[in-house]
Amino acid sequence: MREEGNYWTRRLRAGTLSRRRFVGGAAAASVGAAAFGLVGCGDDDDDDDGNGGATTTATSAGGSTATASATGTTGAATPQKGGTAHLVSANNTWDTFDVDRSRFSPVAWLFGYTNLGVVQWKSFVNPEIEGGLAESWQNPDETTTVFKLRPNVFWHDKAPVNGRAATAEDIAYAIERNKAGVLLDGTDDPNFYRQALYASVEKVEVTDPTTVTVTHNRPDPFFVNTLAGSYSKVQAREAIEQFEGEYQNLRAELVIGTGAFVLDQFAAEGQSHWSAHPKFHEQVNFDGIQWYPLFTDQTAQEVAFRQREIDAFAPTQNSTIDQLNSDLKGQITEARYFAGNPQAGTYYGGAAPWNNKNLMGGLFKALDRRALVAGVLQGKGAMSGNVPPPQAAFTINEQELQDFEGYRTDRAKEEQEARQMWEAGGGPALGEIIVDIPDIWEQLYSGGAASITSQLNKVLGNTFTAKVEPYSTITGKIVNKEYGNGKNNIWYGWITEIADIEPTVLNFLTYNSSSDQWPQFSVKSDKIDELTGKSMVEFDLETRKEISKDVVRECLREWGAGVPYTMNGITTLMSWNYFHIPESSSFVQTHMYGTKYWFDQNDPTWQGRKA
Repeated sequence: MREEGNYWTRRLRAGTLSRRRFVGGAAAASVGAAAFGLVGCGDDDDDDDGNGGATTTATSAGGSTATASATGTTGAATPQKGGTAHLVSANNTWDTFDVDRSRFSPVAWLFGYTNLGVVQWKSFVNPEIEGGLAESWQNPDETTTVFKLRPNVFWHDKAPVNGRAATAEDIAYAIERNKAGVLLDGTDDPNFYRQALYASVEKVEVTDPTTVTVTHNRPDPFFVNTLAGSYSKVQAREAIEQFEGEYQNLRAELVIGTGAFVLDQFAAEGQSHWSAHPKFHEQVNFDGIQWYPLFTDQTAQEVAFRQREIDAFAPTQNSTIDQLNSDLKGQITEARYFAGNPQAGTYYGGAAPWNNKNLMGGLFKALDRRALVAGVLQGKGAMSGNVPPPQAAFTINEQELQDFEGYRTDRAKEEQEARQMWEAGGGPALGEIIVDIPDIWEQLYSGGAASITSQLNKVLGNTFTAKVEPYSTITGKIVNKEYGNGKNNIWYGWITEIADIEPTVLNFLTYNSSSDQWPQFSVKSDKIDELTGKSMVEFDLETRKEISKDVVRECLREWGAGVPYTMNGITTLMSWNYFHIPESSSFVQTHMYGTKYWFDQNDPTWQGRKA
């Protein structure tokens, strides 16, 4: 496993960055997008929740992520078939079952089970991409990518696809649809959130029955990584032709893939079930997967975990972690890794009030990030700049982070300066300011909304009022530029899960003023434009790492550049020893569940597990 000077990863694995040591030496505190990459729907904690193709090391794989190995204990040396995995889902946090047009994390988790991508991540710990629907790929020159179709891959037996064999045309259509970003009737749709990632595609050709050749208009170091992304799943043309207008209805029959599992039952507010795809091209270890909607009910989760009704559990309370380790010593495994969803909030900086740098700076400096980590996260987390710890090789470390305003240890000075900036920008005249808080975030971190607003009230003097809203409401407001733009409001919560080990493309989409995504935030910096533009055409990995760190520094000088990050939680995942997990990661791993996860039915802890 490569560490490559990875500060955050070493700290996490060494135990020096954990619930027992608050970042920056903070004492305990008491607490009672909608663009690609900027709206989250959960902390990836529900991830308590094929091989055989040619592989290649990802061009952007810049260092190991903040992960920890969490395999089961002794028992069978090779994966066994059998058993239905019992996992926890956030549920009721969905936008659409058209994965090309989704930005909600649970949709990415669901489609990881059901749909292959053209390629997929083989490992996030040892950064490597492998074949998905394409068995292999090559680059005969710097502007050509050639994919070879994997043989013996079949779609799920659902109408209108009806279990047919996958074709090279399926790969080509997936790329072409995301490149075009239009609906079947030709309407441009801004909900194709990853369209900009396909900008280098000039032409897609099925050059023979098993080959797709993509010609690029420029060298693109990131194209294969794009196709390995958690939302980059291949959907059948005939399914899109029949269902495009009704994917928001969230029915199981609308989800048709070539992945390891078939979605049999789905209820947005209840249980969901998948069964093993009988014609998957590899052995599927689990007979099925069952989701239970217990994400925000920690008490119910703990009871279910103790009774082995669910196979893994991510407690938020330190006392629960300690008690489980004591009561179930030798029977369970604990893994710690950075959560995939950093915590932040966005606003529209292109008009009053948030186009005023004094107001931006006042808000940025008023939040006590150490107290939020210590209180809301109970110390299980770290302060974060605009590239978070899961992408550690591309961001600045904690020591340097503390040199920047908003992160310094002298809180009295920070608060004094924040109030001065706020008053200089006319902040007191704004009166009451609404802070939208996602309902699922507040349910998991009870009292978290009060912590956010009380800090702002105390430092800035205005009345900041929390308003708990569904994520769908918040994302709609982001799209419509309603956080600011004449309104006295902001929002705070999880932002979308980290989709790639490297942040270069997301940095460009979010902060470069030429990007289609940038107008939703509209905080312009010539220096950030220069850095993010340069990084997109830089093939040297080490150079891109340093550019990314410079982007972080410039974003911090711009008070977050419209996306003021605060912190990144650490997930503590408890799993029964019979549950073999290949690696615990900050990234969406559900595409691995079919072939890389399994139950050791010879392990003593398997006895008594509820079927």
